[in-house]
Amino acid sequence: MYFDRGNFYDFTSLVRELDVPGDIYERKTYPFEFSTVEMPYETYNGVNVRLRYVLKVTINRGYAGSIVEYQDFVVRNYSPLPPINNSIKMEVGIEDCLHIEFEYNKSKYHLKDVIIGKIYFLLVRIKIKNMDLEIRRRESTGSGTNTHVETETLAKFELMDGAPVR
Repeated sequence: MYFDRGNFYDFTSLVRELDVPGDIYERKTYPFEFSTVEMPYETYNGVNVRLRYVLKVTINRGYAGSIVEYQDFVVRNYSPLPPINNSIKMEVGIEDCLHIEFEYNKSKYHLKDVIIGKIYFLLVRIKIKNMDLEIRRRESTGSGTNTHVETETLAKFELMDGAPVR
């Protein structure tokens, strides 16, 4: 977590010795595999928190200290499409001034999906300048009274300019 700078938390760790102690005189390659390691979380880089997977290689030397190298790698967990993905209908308004009904074709979207929906103006008795649709990323960290929520607008689209007409 960025507000807890300097501290990081290991949520998984696997240590493997790749070679016996000895001298290295030429270039060597060490094959390795993470076949039994669970990686339950995806790599994430947010506003308040970063979750990363790191390959750490340490070469211990009897003199001049150890050599340590780090290499980040990305984990993406694929999951099947949700079995139920109902449409969303929502009504909002200001009493006796504005009544709008929204309708979206899905409740869950993939990052590459196209958002398709309809907006119905049921009652308009106020002046409307424009209408925008924003896509926001909401990130919450901590728990209980220490919960911190950060909202970031990722994209903004103008749907309507001026007042709606029949």
